[in-house]
Amino acid sequence: MPTIIHARYTLRDGVPVDDLAITVAGESIVDAGTFSELVARYPGADRVGGDDFILVPGFTNAHDHGRAVGTLALGVADTFLELWLDHLAYLPGIPPYLAALYSGLQLLGSGVTAVAHSHNPGSWSELPDEIPEALRGYADAGIRVAMHPPIVDQNQLVYAERELFLDMLPPELRRRAGGAHAGDFSADDYFALLDDLYENYHDSQRHRAHIQASPAGGQWCGDALIIRACEWARERRTRVQMHMLETRYQRIYAQKTWGVSFIRHLEDIGALGDWLTLAHMVWIEDEDIELLAERGVGVAHNISSNLRLRSGIAPIAMLAAAGVPVGIGLDGQTLDDDQDFLREMRLAWTIGNQGGMAAADLSAETVWRMGTGLAAEITFGADAPLGELAIGGLADLAMLEVAAIRSRWAPANYPPRELLSAFLLRRGRREHVRHVMVGGEWVLRDREHLNVDLRDVEREIWERLEFAARDLPPRLEAYLRKFYRGWDDGQSPMPRR
Repeated sequence: MPTIIHARYTLRDGVPVDDLAITVAGESIVDAGTFSELVARYPGADRVGGDDFILVPGFTNAHDHGRAVGTLALGVADTFLELWLDHLAYLPGIPPYLAALYSGLQLLGSGVTAVAHSHNPGSWSELPDEIPEALRGYADAGIRVAMHPPIVDQNQLVYAERELFLDMLPPELRRRAGGAHAGDFSADDYFALLDDLYENYHDSQRHRAHIQASPAGGQWCGDALIIRACEWARERRTRVQMHMLETRYQRIYAQKTWGVSFIRHLEDIGALGDWLTLAHMVWIEDEDIELLAERGVGVAHNISSNLRLRSGIAPIAMLAAAGVPVGIGLDGQTLDDDQDFLREMRLAWTIGNQGGMAAADLSAETVWRMGTGLAAEITFGADAPLGELAIGGLADLAMLEVAAIRSRWAPANYPPRELLSAFLLRRGRREHVRHVMVGGEWVLRDREHLNVDLRDVEREIWERLEFAARDLPPRLEAYLRKFYRGWDDGQSPMPRR
């Protein structure tokens, strides 16, 4: 039985349209038109919606880690990334299935129907078991996932000059720091794992799960590993996602190592292409932006995380103006620790419009596409029919409450385009998400998940965490600060725009 879904406004191509309804049958959108037209064509169809709603494409979270619980709640305070990562190694563990299940439920409640999951191994040796469990968690939540099993093969302790850093440490810390590595998980092990995951889980038809390569970051992976990851992904028509230029010290690392920018080095080794998405990109050189656009490289923008970890502000207005496809990601580090995707879009829009009359403008429509069509493109590929309410596309959507967003002070006949910029992006929050559909199936109705009890999952996670208390070893923070402060010497200040 088809379903007609209708609303006061429907977002299409980033613009609200009056009285545009859609018909869903199976997993797809099979028709579109006015509500009265669709009722005439499908007289026996179910009907969901009304003038109280805005109908929008499901959001795609273009970069996340699926930790379930924010790091602040687990005792890791916000600080510089290089210091924060050392603390992160001692987080209490949550089983991968539970973490992914709860993360998926949180995201659905925010209108997110697809996520790029950059996996954090509880144990490198257990990675082959952890990834299927995380995939199962997202599947049970009912959310799409692009899965990124990670690999590193260098610089886990500091980005470079390891021996210099070790010499700074007292003996008890030197012994601990000297063992920082990824165990015996070799590149051959990694690509064998990718092959197995791709064979068993990659879904290029229904796009429920994609398996993608993920060299964790340019400073943590050697050239040979990055090249091999790109070749593996291109041969299978899938993608690569990696962290890139999140902090100024990563930018300095590139200059120290190759004497050129990170992006120019990736171009030199043949790693740039439309199969690649780079997360963060705060410290990109202005002259490299056109190169990204020419190569079709995607960027996953994580404004909350970049602010919380004191990394800076990525120039997304410049990237968008140059034609670089940018998607918005939550990174599991939203400003309020609530995985609120509408608030993340608002923050990206507000801060993305930088000062100065010569600054590039970032429109509400562009930001909306960064959360929907563009985010889906850089996460699942341009061929995946996601991120738009178009005939033939997969039926992923959310229904938002009009009245709660518009408030009593807006005229009822507010022009649709202004509704988007003045109200939807400025005021929308996760509590305004009422219903969510993924692949033609309702997963949230009246804010309640239809298949999983969120409270039961929260209770189980809490019980697991209560038994996870342990003494932490001495931390390296003071020495890491001193080490990277040395990198600042002789470097000109590089404030973001």
